Amino acid sequence: MPRPPRRELDTRRLAAVGVVGSALDVRAHGPHRRVSMHRVNLADLGYGPFFADQIVESPDDRWPGRVVRMDGIRAHVWGATGQVAVDVPGKLRSARDGGAVVGDWVLVRTGPNPVMDRVLRRRTQLTRASAGLRAREQVIAANVDLVFLVMGLDGDFSPARLERYLATVADSGAEAVVLLTKAGQCGDVPTKLDRLAPVLGATPCHAIDVVDDIEADRPQMYASAGTTVAVLGSSGAGKSTLVNHLMGSDEMATASVRAHDCRGRHTTTHRQLLRTPSGAVLIDNPGMRELSLWIENAGLEQAFDDLAELAAACRFVDCSHLHEPGCAVRAAVERGEISRERVDRYVKLQQEVAVTSQRRSVHERRRAERLQGRMYRQAIAARRRGGAG
Repeated sequence: MPRPPRRELDTRRLAAVGVVGSALDVRAHGPHRRVSMHRVNLADLGYGPFFADQIVESPDDRWPGRVVRMDGIRAHVWGATGQVAVDVPGKLRSARDGGAVVGDWVLVRTGPNPVMDRVLRRRTQLTRASAGLRAREQVIAANVDLVFLVMGLDGDFSPARLERYLATVADSGAEAVVLLTKAGQCGDVPTKLDRLAPVLGATPCHAIDVVDDIEADRPQMYASAGTTVAVLGSSGAGKSTLVNHLMGSDEMATASVRAHDCRGRHTTTHRQLLRTPSGAVLIDNPGMRELSLWIENAGLEQAFDDLAELAAACRFVDCSHLHEPGCAVRAAVERGEISRERVDRYVKLQQEVAVTSQRRSVHERRRAERLQGRMYRQAIAARRRGGAG
């Protein structure tokens, strides 16, 4: 989806909705629900006019906050007066039906038992297809500005997997930075960087090692105040070590990896939102063993922009780049300009996206039917209440 343009913050407008100046009363949230008393200017958490414009006509007993963590029927939400545990109604628990995920901005109804009222429209969202035969959209994180794609320079190294991550980020509307970890344990960093060159394009990439202090401060240059950064990568890639480095403490548990395949245990077991000492917002995610695509074709073409440009010159619009005459992609392979392996991966992902597109259509139709049914039931219930009065 296209990312909405950034605009300068209008502090007077934000003050009007209780964001600037700590205008919200701590007592209104209920003392037994208070998780943290740390007051914060919500603009520092990424709040701005894009979200404020959505709530200007909301009732006075509603306040905006950002989802820190989802725990089934309850969520931790960061409001202007600190973190609050709020109840999550059934309609907002299922992310596939527009429910809340970590990083979302939500509207909360004040009271002794605060309740999440609705999810505000997202600026960006990272998605993937859920596992299983009936794949569905799974939103990984919402309202992300930047994604750290973490990949180890050991057995975790995989250009093919990185292509999937880059396509996912391109489709989300966020920006990507590739961080190759464990550089101190790798004796051929330049060779691996050369292998990634066709995959990366213009995407920034850095070989780092926060343990051996190799380019350890490089990630901090991107994680500036007010920026929301999601951390993605496979198990054992070094995500938790990176998060601890950015947080300046052992915020996340770490574990050793298996020597024979460099796979790690899932030391991060849930998604959560953290705030670094520099003021950046981090969304840490559990390691992913696989990343099935749930993207539009535009995201794939952006990740493979070199091949997409060549494909535009093919004789046939629906060229598969396998056997058709006049294929500009195959001609580039024969000239040695691109590798056959990269083309094969591109074709494979094109086929995957085509299948996903069909599932997306079915998924969106069923979601619309569920929402329509819910609205119908609510209307019937409202009429019955009116008749009873």
